[in-house]
Amino acid sequence: METEGLAEIIPGTLFATGGWLDVAARPISWLPQGARGLLPVQGYILRDGGQWLMVDTGLAVHWPLIADGIRNTLGGTTERRLITTRREQDCMINLPAILQDFGVQEVLYAGVLNPLDFFEGVEETSAAAQIEATPGLRAVRIAPGVITQVGRLRLEVLRVELRLLATNWFYEAATRTLFTSDAFAFLARPAGAWAPGLSRLRGRDETPMRADDIALYLSAKMDWLVGIDPTPILRDLDSIQSARPIDRLCPGFGLVIEGEEAVREAFDRMREALHILASRQRTAWRFPDALLAFTAGEAVE
Repeated sequence: METEGLAEIIPGTLFATGGWLDVAARPISWLPQGARGLLPVQGYILRDGGQWLMVDTGLAVHWPLIADGIRNTLGGTTERRLITTRREQDCMINLPAILQDFGVQEVLYAGVLNPLDFFEGVEETSAAAQIEATPGLRAVRIAPGVITQVGRLRLEVLRVELRLLATNWFYEAATRTLFTSDAFAFLARPAGAWAPGLSRLRGRDETPMRADDIALYLSAKMDWLVGIDPTPILRDLDSIQSARPIDRLCPGFGLVIEGEEAVREAFDRMREALHILASRQRTAWRFPDALLAFTAGEAVE
């Protein structure tokens, strides 16, 4: 089962649905300046028996493709749910349309009471209130470590160090799949590679991953990594990798990294990229002279 907006990663069980962005065609805030190529952006669908779960909703610009992808995976399902890795537009923007058009009965919230997340509390409360007010829809908060069943599949919520404030990863044990949100999201196709059926999976014999490329993408999305001590993040990556067999990485954007060997390569290059960013000196931000004068009570011409 494959269409322009739908890729079958594991037959009948795991799908990616979304579209492609020409990175150089227009500036995108979460992509590095000077980046090139065709970048897939997607949500993922897990299904087993009559149960169906979508992880993130993709971009609004790709909604017709995503809707078609969802439609092609719903057959025979009676329990339909949705979970998001982040409270950001590229993960949630299509939520209202999915709730309206496809009979989703439950939205899962992954979160913990974290002091660092305090400043996003109002946003979270507002989003929860809107969803909980939708007739026939259940909103369920699940904490890191909790297992969500999708038929025989088991989706574990992971709170990770390589993230912005409100981000979770998910690990599915039966398929040995790690959903990494906006991390490991750096592999694109060459700009001239577009053709119907262009693969979202990185093949085993494709160009090796480069730590410099990963550092470039991370510096655009997570600039707080520049000049930090990466030890807690590296320790967390080690823990995740050693505790769980991982056969594929499914990021919200970028190619799916398929195969145990490719996953090891991605983790190794990620560690190198974190060291690259840690070795750089953060540029001090300088208050503009005009604003300094204004705050000092001086006339500004």
